[in-house]
Amino acid sequence: MLTLCMVLCLVSTSVFAEDNMAASGTAEVSTAAELVSAIREASYGTVKLTSDITIYTTLVVNRTVTLDLNGYVLKYGSSAGHVITVSNGILTIENSDYTKSHNFQKMYNLCVNDFFEFCSV
Repeated sequence: MLTLCMVLCLVSTSVFAEDNMAASGTAEVSTAAELVSAIREASYGTVKLTSDITIYTTLVVNRTVTLDLNGYVLKYGSSAGHVITVSNGILTIENSDYTKSHNFQKMYNLCVNDFFEFCSV
C-alpha cells in the first residue's frame, strides 16, 4: 500500500512539473497553413520560417512563442487588417540568419532585426 501511494504521488508531481514547463520544441514551417498550426501548437517554443510566407488572415498569438524569420519574409497579402495580433501572449520576433538583407516599405515603419544594420526603413 505504501508503494502504491508513493507511485501515485510521484506520477502527479511529474505531470504537474510537465504542465509548467515552457514549450521548447522548434517547428520549421514553409507554408501559411503550417505557420498558423505551429503558432497554435503549445509544444513549440519557436516557429522558424524555411521560406518566404504570405498569409491572408491575421495570425493570432495567444501564448508565449518566438517567431524566427530565419532570413525569410512574412508578408500579409490582404489590403485590410494586419498581419499579427497578440492577445494574452508574448511574441518574440527574431532573425537568426543575418546574411540576408531586407528592405521594408517606409509606410509600415517596421523593421525587425536584432542589430538593425541589415534593415532599411
